[in-house]
Amino acid sequence: MQSCPVRPLPLLALCLASGLLGMGIAWWMHPEHQAKHSALKSNSKLVPSIEPPPLPPSRDRLMRFLPDQTLDVLRSNGTSISIGYTSVVVEPRWTTVEFFGGWNRELDANADEQALLFTSGPTFARGSGNGDLAMRLHGDLMLANGLWPSDNRAAAAERAWVGISRAGELEYGYGSLTAELAQRLRVFIGGLHAFTNTTQEAPPSYAGVYGEMRLADVRIVYGIRPDGQLELVETADGVLFSDLKNFVGDKGFLASFLPDHASKSRLIVPGKRPWSHEHAVWVSGGKPSITQMPFLLKITPSREWHDRKPVDAAPGSETS
Repeated sequence: MQSCPVRPLPLLALCLASGLLGMGIAWWMHPEHQAKHSALKSNSKLVPSIEPPPLPPSRDRLMRFLPDQTLDVLRSNGTSISIGYTSVVVEPRWTTVEFFGGWNRELDANADEQALLFTSGPTFARGSGNGDLAMRLHGDLMLANGLWPSDNRAAAAERAWVGISRAGELEYGYGSLTAELAQRLRVFIGGLHAFTNTTQEAPPSYAGVYGEMRLADVRIVYGIRPDGQLELVETADGVLFSDLKNFVGDKGFLASFLPDHASKSRLIVPGKRPWSHEHAVWVSGGKPSITQMPFLLKITPSREWHDRKPVDAAPGSETS
């Protein structure tokens, strides 16, 4: 019988490898190591996983333009009325608001390709203030392009506000802009009339703008939706306050706010709903000479959206 010769060097290597493997297994099974391993696993559960920030939507999803709608509302006397309106639903997470100053700039707004839309701001009075605009704001404005404090501090303190937090969430409340709000918010629109609020009671300091008006006018409504989005509504002409109360209730708004009203109502969507002489005649009830406005609120994609906008966005896709 022949035997296979075993060379000393491979045998030595085999023994060394077996020894190291045995030492490794013994070290792994040692109680002290197992305790450390278990502690590391337990500690890892205490550290939350960091999720990447959400990707911004395409520009055409930052707002939804909903023209020529109607809503049938029931009056307290049992009759119903069909209210015509146009609205725009805005995503606050990726949008911001700018001050668009200058008298009668509606035609400029029509051609502004940066804007998603324009709308009315808080009430004002003619007079010295705000530079060349010659008007006194009744509410504080902290917007993407600057701060415009109210020239009427009493009015600012007695009214309501809508804002967007730095996290992109809608907020609303009562009073003027405070240091705490300026730290938390990136947009503050004060000087508003709190028309309805299902979530909180108005403080004693709140006075509002309007009483129980019986005039039938065109009005802008800032509606706070349950889904966290802002709906800007321009009603048809001839809507009474009592009808408007039923309207915002049927729309399901958590709260609703009125800026300047009647002939000062503005809802301009460049390329889709422009301002025209006919629109001025309609809003003013046939007297376009009273429609003059010193400023508009311009809603645009936010800086964060521009920094992180979808890579597949076409060069011309930023035009509404």
